[in-house]
Amino acid sequence: MSHNRKNGLISVIVTNYNNENYISDCLDGILNQSYKNIEIIVIDDASTDNSLSVIKNWINLNKNSFSNDDFFTLIELPRNTGFSGAVTAGLFACKGEFIAFHDGDDLSNKNRFKKQVEFLNMNTHLNSVGCNYSIFSNSDLTPVFKPNGIVCGVEKIKNIYSKGGNCVCYGTLLFRGEIFDTIGGLNRRLPLVEDYEYITRLLPFGLDNLPDILYYYRKHEKQRSRGLYTFKDKPHNIEDFKVLMVLDKLNIGGTETHVLSLIKGLLANNIQVAIVAGKGPLKSEFEKLGCNIYEVDFPLTIETDVLKKSEFENMLNKIIDDESINIVHAHQSPSGSICIDLCNKLKIPCVFTIHGLYYQDIVDSKLKLAQEVISVSPPVYEWLLEFGINSTIVPNFIDFNEFFQFDNEEDIRNELDIDKDAFIALYCSRLAWGKTLVAENLIRVCRDIRRLENIDIHAIIVGEGPDLHKISYCCDRANNILKDNFIHVVGPKTVLNDYYASCDCVVGTGRVAIEAMASYKPVIASGNLGYLGILNEDNLDLSWQTYFADHKFNKVNNASYLYKDLKHMISNKNKFKDISNTCSNWAKEKFDTDTNIKDIIKIYQRSVSNCDYFFKK
Repeated sequence: MSHNRKNGLISVIVTNYNNENYISDCLDGILNQSYKNIEIIVIDDASTDNSLSVIKNWINLNKNSFSNDDFFTLIELPRNTGFSGAVTAGLFACKGEFIAFHDGDDLSNKNRFKKQVEFLNMNTHLNSVGCNYSIFSNSDLTPVFKPNGIVCGVEKIKNIYSKGGNCVCYGTLLFRGEIFDTIGGLNRRLPLVEDYEYITRLLPFGLDNLPDILYYYRKHEKQRSRGLYTFKDKPHNIEDFKVLMVLDKLNIGGTETHVLSLIKGLLANNIQVAIVAGKGPLKSEFEKLGCNIYEVDFPLTIETDVLKKSEFENMLNKIIDDESINIVHAHQSPSGSICIDLCNKLKIPCVFTIHGLYYQDIVDSKLKLAQEVISVSPPVYEWLLEFGINSTIVPNFIDFNEFFQFDNEEDIRNELDIDKDAFIALYCSRLAWGKTLVAENLIRVCRDIRRLENIDIHAIIVGEGPDLHKISYCCDRANNILKDNFIHVVGPKTVLNDYYASCDCVVGTGRVAIEAMASYKPVIASGNLGYLGILNEDNLDLSWQTYFADHKFNKVNNASYLYKDLKHMISNKNKFKDISNTCSNWAKEKFDTDTNIKDIIKIYQRSVSNCDYFFKK
């Protein structure tokens, strides 16, 4: 155990600021705990009332009951540091195997610490535990239980925090001291929400609640959390939001097409948007939105040169001033890392969406400074938790009204000289990373099905990227071997509707899988990290939990799986109409713009509200 922590000892941190009327009752409740191996650490945050005299008088009255000379420690801070500073000072003074929080105006049941330590000793895979609580007031000292949102169950708690909720009471927490040795103290830059943020940093280490009511929360006019009531009830006119949407480049990819849908949804809700990005082939689609687009040639990697970084900040700063921006929404590391630093300087919120597991360059450092973080899938949420970053899950979404069966599906077949009865497998992706392997598998499988099964199958591969030349080579090789043009690499396309309409199935992942379901096309989910197979009602929930095998491993990407599934689909082509309807209905419920844009707006509202306090002077 690090830092020579004393086995079995609980260090109880009590912060005090002007609690002269309540601190004695609080300390009495801790002294009378049934669990006796404790130390009390009181941090007085430069109180201006009579608190210090009350505390010192309590010490004199009760010192004969102290188990040893180290039982009670009083730390008098020379100036007011705020709640987080006071708690952190107490954390550094703790010597116990366990650390417990306790607000100076609240009370604890005499068995609280005993039950919490017993729980952690019985559940060694967990490191933190809270409990249920009741509320009392100065006018009525009898604690009354009211629904408070506290839930039990590690996964349930994670799920609630993943949606921006709260289900753990900070003052009820007891955790292993070695966790503090790992994550450090509270964030001093988040007044009034630093306790919430600290809970999110405990989540990756295993946190649960006891259902027992072991804590009594005092409600009074001067309590610290009273400031949050203004935050919760504060009205925000979303029409006043002015969002700067930031991308590295306007390339053709899942992130960029998601941002396109996001902006459409914001505009439909009368939220003003400006765009800043490097030039790219998708610019024409962004221009159709009617937003101001500012071209900035962002670096390809994180900018470390101070002067160059300053130049980018100055460019963004001018855009923010010209557009009266009050929210910045970033999506990619090179441009987003610059936005985070600039927003902290300008005192406006930076919202950052994490679209996959490839943000290693900022996840352990820069990303923690963003005001709000959005994850697009459960695996991304879990990954961020490993770095102590809580996020809100909002999936990639699309406008389902933009995708449907077209009458001109023969156009693509005619253009590529594909017989109307031939089976077409469509693959759309940026040709890089593990997705290149998926494209290669599709080429080999189509070649083998055509050769071994004598089936007229074609593959259309849409996309660009650093491996386009590699895929083009594989295409030419397969076509030459069979002396037929059945693999078609068509490069990048800004609109895919005609290709969806023309194909018989889509091999893909992520956003492409969602668009395919919106187009009522069967999907074979094969992604960066693994293979899921033909989507049907039995594996739709699994497809979300793995993000169509793109964000989480299910089984390895093996060409034999794809061969088997494609052959099955070809042999049972008519059967998949009903399956496609089921998948489309499921996808519409989860990924349609109308549902998810509301969650984005809530995050914007929260970021603006938090920023009011975050930068309050």
